[in-house]
Amino acid sequence: MTSKLYSFLFLLLATVTLNAQGVRFESGLTTALEKAKKENKPLFIEYYNENCTVCKTLDPVFEDPGMGDFYNTNFVNYRINTQNIKKEDSLYIAQSKLKLESVPYFLFFDTDNNLIHCSGAKADAGYLINTVGKTALDPVERTANLAKKYVSGDKSIRTLYAYSTLVQLYKDDRMTNRIANDLYDAFPKDQLGTQKSYTILKNCVFSIDNGFFTYWVNNTDKLKGFETGSKAGNEIKVLQDILLKTINSDAKNSWNLAKIKSVKELIEKTGLSTNPDAYVWQQEAAVLVKDGRETEALALFNKMIKNETIAGATYIINQFLDIVKEKNSIAAIKSKIDALHNLAKDNDDIADLFYTELRYLKKINNQDAFKKLLEKATTFYKTNQMDMARLTEFKGN
Repeated sequence: MTSKLYSFLFLLLATVTLNAQGVRFESGLTTALEKAKKENKPLFIEYYNENCTVCKTLDPVFEDPGMGDFYNTNFVNYRINTQNIKKEDSLYIAQSKLKLESVPYFLFFDTDNNLIHCSGAKADAGYLINTVGKTALDPVERTANLAKKYVSGDKSIRTLYAYSTLVQLYKDDRMTNRIANDLYDAFPKDQLGTQKSYTILKNCVFSIDNGFFTYWVNNTDKLKGFETGSKAGNEIKVLQDILLKTINSDAKNSWNLAKIKSVKELIEKTGLSTNPDAYVWQQEAAVLVKDGRETEALALFNKMIKNETIAGATYIINQFLDIVKEKNSIAAIKSKIDALHNLAKDNDDIADLFYTELRYLKKINNQDAFKKLLEKATTFYKTNQMDMARLTEFKGN
């Protein structure tokens, strides 16, 4: 009896001592997955970078005995370091379809490798246990249940905010914008000027067509006092970032001239730039040509190309070559190409002009001149060790 009691006490002491050492991380993903399946526990992954300042603050927390007791008891633990990430780690995240662009994240997977919960992290053992860890164990509250809640009609701000955070990790832009609109519909309109409204704007809104953006861009005098520390006074940058994301999204492909005009006004209003044409000229030119207003498109071309470098000018010329149709427009582009030839001295600029003129000749279907210039361009590219791949688009012409 005494022998059995000593053995029991020894095992108990060993278990307590082991947990008191903090969170135990497995050395490899395969080992962690096998152990999680064998013990029927969720797999917890700290997704971090060894050079990340915030990630470094978590290290002492992982040594906390309370953290060790909770995480070692309830999960199998593993760490993915994005600095020189291991191939098997990279494949595992890719298979999850998560598109993580920042660190740190706490990720939890079931034994079938389905994501059941995810969360940001901060150096607070109480938060990481009670808010993150316990939620990961709760089938109702963890993020895996958010889609079900949403479909069933739960449009509470709490659920919508959490669901937005989740779908952003999958880069589901359509769903992200839909949830952002739901958030605006659910939000008390008499509280739009509050910190809570600003937080939703900052973290959940990615389109200028959202109600939160509209409110704040029309009330920029109230857009202050929400950021602290190094970000204090930078609230307007949130609007600028949303505007940039919209400009760089596929949404611009459906803009008409009225929408483009309003976007240019927003660019100036938010202080993003005093030259709004620089952000939307390509879309505006395409719409003008489509609407049969090529003369105005040509005027825009002349405006954009003025005072540009040769590299910048050839880029603009090539964009317009793709869309213009009228002889006057094409002749004006050729005139610009000729003028640039007289200025080009650098090999990169000369190479750009060869490429641009070849595209011009291809557009007007001047086969003889095209073949002669292609031969000359090929010789120049080879002699000066330029990127020959750029000329491959002309093969077979």
